[in-house]
Amino acid sequence: MDVVRAFMYTFDDQEWTPKLLISAGIAFASIITMPLLIGFVGIAALLGYQVELIRNLREGHPTPLPRWDRYSDKIQRGANVLAAVVVYNLPNFIPVCCLATTSGLWGDGFIGSTVGIFFTCCLLPLILIYNLITWPMLALGMGRYAVENNVGVFFQFGDLFSTLYRRLNVTLPWAVYTLIANIVLGFIGAIPCLGWAVAPALGIAIHGYLTAGLVSEIEDGISPKRKR
Repeated sequence: MDVVRAFMYTFDDQEWTPKLLISAGIAFASIITMPLLIGFVGIAALLGYQVELIRNLREGHPTPLPRWDRYSDKIQRGANVLAAVVVYNLPNFIPVCCLATTSGLWGDGFIGSTVGIFFTCCLLPLILIYNLITWPMLALGMGRYAVENNVGVFFQFGDLFSTLYRRLNVTLPWAVYTLIANIVLGFIGAIPCLGWAVAPALGIAIHGYLTAGLVSEIEDGISPKRKR
């Protein structure tokens, strides 16, 4: 895995401009239509595009960035990924929703302060640890899904965790590179309007590259049963 290459490989494709422009347009449309729930269709399309990108990278295509065609296939495959993302993030939503819906009952007195301290000191570290564990699990699941087209791979939690744990020498660098990429993309995304479109479009390509690298380094060293 090479974090610099993750940012640069896209521009080796002679058709990178229309491909990224369409991705950026879909990302921007998804953001502004999110309150109407239509935006989730765009997110599914982007995730389906990323799945195809990961598969192309795994198969060694010289220009892995896919063309924007067969939209229904991309939406269908991306919807499966989106469903997995929601399931993985349920533990993040539950405590936040509980705190938000009950915060008005505690007031600003002793009970309210106690609940706030408990949430900050106890729940937030647990949420952080949970995400540090599941973040690479979701990436490995996505890499396997790109090849096997079986949504069940996302929910083989024991296998995903044990595989990543055995290959910490690969998982930890991937996590660092992904964090670096997210910081850079965060600065780009902070640019009003333009950044909202460009950051997700680049993010799909960058994270697709890093995920494909993670899966390649892990899967090539384990049982041939996983190879296709």
